[in-house]
Amino acid sequence: MHSRYLEMVRHQRRSGGIGGWWLTAKGLLTILALIAMLGSTIYWWGVQSHLTDDRLVAAAFTAILTLAPPSLTAFLIPWSPAGMVLQKIQAKTWGYAVVIGAVCYLIYYSIEVQYSWWAAQPTVAQTGLILQQVGIGVIGFILIPALLWTPVTSEELVEHVRQAHLVRRYELQTQADLAILRATLLRAQEQSLIGFANLAIQEREELAGVMRGLVKGIDATLSDVGAQVKLVSGATKPFASLNDNDDLQGYLDYISECLTMNALAVRSPGEEEADEGDTGGRER
Repeated sequence: MHSRYLEMVRHQRRSGGIGGWWLTAKGLLTILALIAMLGSTIYWWGVQSHLTDDRLVAAAFTAILTLAPPSLTAFLIPWSPAGMVLQKIQAKTWGYAVVIGAVCYLIYYSIEVQYSWWAAQPTVAQTGLILQQVGIGVIGFILIPALLWTPVTSEELVEHVRQAHLVRRYELQTQADLAILRATLLRAQEQSLIGFANLAIQEREELAGVMRGLVKGIDATLSDVGAQVKLVSGATKPFASLNDNDDLQGYLDYISECLTMNALAVRSPGEEEADEGDTGGRER
């Protein structure tokens, strides 16, 4: 019995299921969407061809009103896990707000035109089914095709997700760099407030390294800014490297020598006598 069941399942997979894929709910919905798109094209051509005598303009507006509403709505009502992931990523962009505005206007326009069209039909107007007919038109012309259209392909979805992760990683790395820079500057300010004469030799060396590191960081940032300006605008913005500035390097060397000179040169005579006394006591 078990083997017969597995054999039946394999046979159904090979044959596309009982009756084929088109007997599934999604298959029938696909057929309905194709029919609805054809009906939408006929409907909007009839409307637009009466609004203008220019056939090209009527054809262009017919294509827009047939394809644009369902394709844009597909970004707003995804019903697959991949579509949900893409929606979360794109919801944080300005383009998503533009899509929402465009969809709202197109649906509003579709409702207004359909309402006027059905109101002009005597039978519908007498029975009071204008809103019901408009609702069916919105569902058939816009919502059903939008449910079946995927906004992007699988390859594009993977690229969107990868790009979003890279942007998020860049933001986190930038925040970490800024936090390190703030901590370094705060440490340097604290040491400066204490006074150079009151710093230990290790603290002096640390402060000298911080000063050199800040200058190197400024130089690297200016180089990056120049490269980005050239990449975006095509214009070259030269920045003189601070590492090649002899005057600045001379100042840094002088400050470093003053801060990191021998600890004995900055100790008070009282401290030296105390150390000599301690040494004599240990020898005795």
